[in-house]
Amino acid sequence: MPPSLGYGENGDGSDIPGQASLVFDVVLLDLHNPKDGITVEKLGVPETCQRQSKVGDFIRYHYNGTLMDGTLFDSSYSRKRTYDTYIGKGYVIAGMDEGLLGVCVGEKRRVTIPPHLAYGEEGTGTEIPGSAVLIFDIDVIDFHNPSDTVEITTFFKPSKCDVLSKKGDFVKYHYNASLMDGTLIDSTHSYGKTYNVVLGSGQVVLGMDMGLKDMCIGEKRTVVIPPHLGYGERGVEGEVPGSAVLVFDIEMIDLEEGLPDGYMFVWNSDITPDLFTEMDKNLDGHVDPVEFSNYINHQVVTGKGKLAPGFDAGKIIDNMFSNQDRNSDGKITADEFKLKDEETKEHDEL
Repeated sequence: MPPSLGYGENGDGSDIPGQASLVFDVVLLDLHNPKDGITVEKLGVPETCQRQSKVGDFIRYHYNGTLMDGTLFDSSYSRKRTYDTYIGKGYVIAGMDEGLLGVCVGEKRRVTIPPHLAYGEEGTGTEIPGSAVLIFDIDVIDFHNPSDTVEITTFFKPSKCDVLSKKGDFVKYHYNASLMDGTLIDSTHSYGKTYNVVLGSGQVVLGMDMGLKDMCIGEKRTVVIPPHLGYGERGVEGEVPGSAVLVFDIEMIDLEEGLPDGYMFVWNSDITPDLFTEMDKNLDGHVDPVEFSNYINHQVVTGKGKLAPGFDAGKIIDNMFSNQDRNSDGKITADEFKLKDEETKEHDEL
């Protein structure tokens, strides 16, 4: 550069003498225009995309963040966990908020963000220089909306499908559980046995309770459960990441009809008019726990009565006895003894 285009006859008064020709070796790190928006390059889009992200969705994604010269300044992979945030709510820089809109689960994209939509003139003070253009390579793991409910897709239903599962039924089923990216979390097939629960009793997450209803034996379905109906923000340490959307492939193996809501024992036949005397085997005027348990078990074995399936029979009978033993003296008298239709609403029954 000749002095006429540099510092002229006088130089700069310190380091550059007058009339000096100057030589600059320049490396262009980045450039931008204050009018620039973000640039999105789609690196990989899944063949099927049931929905795209929108404002208000909660997204989990991995990223590598670099400067224009390739310098890595941050990576979620190094922390071995996704970055999780709401979209379009200002929880991340404006350029990322915009760059995360319209993505599909499993999509990979590169988002280039000018500084006025990133960390501005000051940068972060450490890893990101002032006025730096940033590049984020993003891998979308999953996203959901807090208003989402369970998604159920049935892919096989037997020709005879008359008896459907409902609250209170005892069901046995196989499942494969995975994340939205296909990562296998758990499978009953690896244990060689079914998973058995009573529907509506809180034995599984709410989304699974919903996904298992209205199924018949032999039916197969896929159930997608958002985290607020699954394992929530915390997940399960070492198994399910926090805020993860879960996918269950389910096969209903067996179903035993439960009892009416509020009942743990029902009679299958007419009740004897002198039920208390039948229980009081030694005719001492009261029924002790052994007499009570033996009598109820006998009714179940002979098919005259039924206990709620899927629960500990002993605990049910103990609870039934406690409900009848109103003064808690370890025995039931004829005055204490009442059937369900004789009870007040505040007290459970036989």
